[in-house]
This record gives sequence, structure tokens and C-alpha cells, in this order.
Amino acid sequence: MRAEYSIWLLPAAVQESRLASSVSRLSSELGGAVFAPHLTIQGDLALPLEELGGLIAGLAARVDVQRWPVLDVENSAHFFRCLYLRFARSPGFELLQDAVQELSKSTDGRSPFPHLSLAYGDAGPAHIQARAELAREFMAQEIVFDRLSICRSSKYVPIADWQNLALYPLRQPDQDRDPHRCKP
Repeated sequence: MRAEYSIWLLPAAVQESRLASSVSRLSSELGGAVFAPHLTIQGDLALPLEELGGLIAGLAARVDVQRWPVLDVENSAHFFRCLYLRFARSPGFELLQDAVQELSKSTDGRSPFPHLSLAYGDAGPAHIQARAELAREFMAQEIVFDRLSICRSSKYVPIADWQNLALYPLRQPDQDRDPHRCKP
């Protein structure tokens, strides 16, 4: 089976719209691809969609909506992390990554740390300037992540062809308390 799926954590609708506008604007200014704002838990998964669906539905039922402050806006030489919002590691991120890795039996496509990319490409002077501007806009703001997604996306799928295939809402904080649920 070809690796063509990713598990994403998606921002709440109002923030998703604002982040999508930033991605679109940066794509135009910096010449990169347009993509849906997301935080990758693990990509490049070569598992049947039904198997992934069962796992992700169960995880979403156990994990509370996540609320993470932006720690920094960063650049790197990595194509998929050339300009991104960085977050601290959290119990929710760790639980999600560990569960997906247990199923996949692989670390391929595993995000090295929690981040939400705003631009893809080869970072240059324009990306560094954009980083400074974005830092003023996003530093210390809280991003709310309220859904998990199974997405058709991987290093083998062109960015223009990426698509969300299934969405699973995370638990709302006021739902019945479960001692095994991961808090934000």
C-alpha cells in the first residue's frame, strides 16, 4: 500500500479562516503553494482508510479540545517548515502521536514538534521578513484545535491534491469527565 494519508489536528473554524487567509496571502507574496492550515500529527501513512478511521474516531472521543499559545514564529530550511507557528509539546500532542505511531509501526512522517506551517518552500530573505511581521500578529495568541482529520496528503501526493477525507471533533471540556482523557 502506498503512503498517502496524514493525521492532522485542525484549528477551530474562526481561527482556521484567519490562518487560511494568512497562508493564501503568504503563498501569493512568497510564491509557495496554498494549503489548508493544520498541525500534522503524522503523515506518510500507508494504512487502510478504515483502520485509520477507527483509531482516529476513538482518539477524538478521548482527547479534549486543545488550546495552545504560540511560542514563536520560526523559519527553517525544511520545505514543509520554512515559516511556521511553533507550540510547546503537550500531553495531547504526545498522546496523539504515540497512538498513531503504535498503529503505523513507523516514525515516517511523524512531526518532530507541534507546529502549524504558514508557508512552504525554500526559506529566503522574504520569509525572514514575513516571520518578523507574523510574530507581531501571532505571538502568545492561543490557537484552539478542535478536530482531527484524516487527510489524503503525503510526500507522494501533490499539495494541490491534498484533501480532508474525514473529520472527527475532539471532546468539549464540559463533557463527562474521564480519567483517561487527555486535558489541554
